[in-house]
Amino acid sequence: MDVPIGGGRALAAALALAALWTVLAWGGACAPASAHKVREAGSARVCAAARAPAASCTAVRLDASSLSRRELRAAAARQAAERAAGVRPAVTYKEPFPGYLTPQLLHAAYSLPYEGSSSAAQTIAVVDAFDDPTAEADLAVYDEQFGLPACTTANGCFRKLDEQGRASPLPQEDGEWASEISIDVQMAHAICEGCDVLLVEASSEEMSDLGAAVNTAVQAGATEISNSYATPEEAGLASYFTELAAADYEHPGVVITAASGDCGYLDEECIGAPGAANFPADSPAVVAVGGTELTSKNGKWASTVWKGSGGGCSALFATPPWQEAAAGYEATGCAGARSLVDVAAVGDPSTGVDVYDSTPEGSGEPTGWGVWGGTSVASPIVAAEFALAGGAHGVGYPAATLYSHLGEAGSLYDVTSGANGSCSTSSCEARSGFDGPSGVGSPLGLGAFAVSGAPVNVSPPAISGVAEEGQTLVAQPGRWTNAPTSTGYQWLRCKGGSCAAIAGATAGDYELGAQDVGATMVLRESAANADGQGVPADSQPTATVAGDALSLLRFSPKSGITGSTVTIYGTGLRNATGVQFGSLAAQFTVLSGTEAQAVVPDGARSGKLTVATPTGSVKGKAKFQVTFSITSFSPRSAGAGATVTIKGVGFSKGSSVSFDGVGATVVSASAKKIKAVVPAGAGEGPISVSNEAAPAGTVYSAEDFRP
Repeated sequence: MDVPIGGGRALAAALALAALWTVLAWGGACAPASAHKVREAGSARVCAAARAPAASCTAVRLDASSLSRRELRAAAARQAAERAAGVRPAVTYKEPFPGYLTPQLLHAAYSLPYEGSSSAAQTIAVVDAFDDPTAEADLAVYDEQFGLPACTTANGCFRKLDEQGRASPLPQEDGEWASEISIDVQMAHAICEGCDVLLVEASSEEMSDLGAAVNTAVQAGATEISNSYATPEEAGLASYFTELAAADYEHPGVVITAASGDCGYLDEECIGAPGAANFPADSPAVVAVGGTELTSKNGKWASTVWKGSGGGCSALFATPPWQEAAAGYEATGCAGARSLVDVAAVGDPSTGVDVYDSTPEGSGEPTGWGVWGGTSVASPIVAAEFALAGGAHGVGYPAATLYSHLGEAGSLYDVTSGANGSCSTSSCEARSGFDGPSGVGSPLGLGAFAVSGAPVNVSPPAISGVAEEGQTLVAQPGRWTNAPTSTGYQWLRCKGGSCAAIAGATAGDYELGAQDVGATMVLRESAANADGQGVPADSQPTATVAGDALSLLRFSPKSGITGSTVTIYGTGLRNATGVQFGSLAAQFTVLSGTEAQAVVPDGARSGKLTVATPTGSVKGKAKFQVTFSITSFSPRSAGAGATVTIKGVGFSKGSSVSFDGVGATVVSASAKKIKAVVPAGAGEGPISVSNEAAPAGTVYSAEDFRP
């Protein structure tokens, strides 16, 4: 089904074999002639097919190289020589390929927010085999390219462990699995920018090692775990698989996603494959993720089943009750067996994602930026979507949550076209509702991750109070459906594009301290009832928290006549004792610690503003431009009929003059000087000059004239 999105640009899918690369560019436009050529093969699986008890990664690379086998061997030799010399091999492609899926396009395609309600409390683990020595550095390149917040070891966002939970020694390096790791890590961060990312590297591709790494991820605090690898079921290893599933992949309350594979229905597309569904996606305890082709045209996104997406009926595992009860399950013909898959996301490399990987695979393939697909891409996307929505929400087997929203157009869009093989049932063909290759469909927004019957937020919480050090913020509750029996708060501090929960800050109010200065604050409200916890809701962020230190940041307007009002912005203004325009004191009113208002004093000239407090003063950098002012007059005292010279700015031939409210005759006038005759009956008081044209208004002398 088509899903409308904002904007009028479109991503059109096209692949030119043995010709210039035709990219998926906006509006279906082609790449420039300098774009890279596509090898005749079009795409290639990165990892060699494996047989149990080993697994292979499920990454598929779109071939953007025209290199011959001879050239590939030469490139591999060069890369090996550079590494032997202790030099990091130079990357081939230093810029992303135009027109493929960026983090921003993924968010648009799946209607995802950039900051999840509970993402700061989520840790997405990706489990892979062997070591990728450049995983963190490659993620940094990816983040900088697409403007994502940094995710590093230094800021606590990124961690890397071996399957025993140690930071070192790490497994041996493997270039093919390094490509897989780059995909997994970068997709997790692309979807959930505020989540922590944990990379757990198994010692080998043996399922026993990969399973141990899953357990390590759980012990290390992962709330979601993505597994982008697969191995075909084999009847002779039935007990091995069932025991492995129970020992390593059975973690109620933790979201565990698994790629369904890249060889199509029952692995039909891979030569020598045993014709079976894949493990661990076949385990009922995990969320099995299939792949789609994702395109956009005329402002609408659409998905069809990717022909390479793994699937089929399991020969080893029974279907879980939530899948068996799904409308459409019977049409798969699985008859009580587990059907792959539960849910789907982009996997077709021809409509793939941009990924940066600088570790050579060892075969001479290009390094740096590339385009990737496979259910390797889909699995971390779905895991990160769960994280963006706050995780499992207390549900033992989170796949059940997805099934509770089957048929909800606002939460899931139905993949109704395409097939991943040949069969006579919906086990390999997309149909309306649940089907084998796309499961319940592709998540749209975060609604599919909400627990059925649990509270649903209809109005987010709000924050009252002033965002200043020493002030107290107060929670204003949101509104929820389904009669919550309990609610709770969590205050978050947001800096640099990411938010972090403040330990212990769970009350309905929060006193701002020095540690909050320069940050914005967000209030997260959660609600629960007997059915479970709803997706938490976040308030809008406050203004940036100001400190007690006195500063003058700006003022508005930047010019005006004397007697007009100027708003001053800064910090520490609550304690202001005086405001000056140049050398003249002004009347002022403190509005808050960050805002005050002052009246431009009579007689003021253009100059800088100064704000004083009991502990010091600060002068602004910019000048306030006085556009209309009486700066002096002479003589100070004279009788009726005498001529007085008035000096200032903003005068004109149309200006009128009064002495203590009595109109006077203007003898001559220029922009800076007026000569006027003292009128009979004038009393002691200020002289005023009025303009009807700009600068319009009336200004007064700072001192009184004495007749």
